[in-house]
Amino acid sequence: MWADNQDSAFFCVALVVQAAAILSVVIARLGQRADNQVRYERFFFACLALVSAICLLATWTGTGSWLMNGFTLATMALGATMDLGNTAPDAIL
Repeated sequence: MWADNQDSAFFCVALVVQAAAILSVVIARLGQRADNQVRYERFFFACLALVSAICLLATWTGTGSWLMNGFTLATMALGATMDLGNTAPDAIL
């Protein structure tokens, strides 16, 4: 009984961290030109570290949530490297 409560508590914490992580990607991308950009980036990297730690813990403990955490890591990496600017290609002269 205690193990079930521990697994569900771990799952709930992981779910909250993942929601914060996805939110941090959106905030960091939308606030790219804001004065608080450094704060947004720090929040993003803190969430990235938390999600990767939870993914490692989920893998080591054998819970089934490692795939969900891995998906969040991949989404964060994609969000961090995606270029949303409307830049025109360089002209060849």
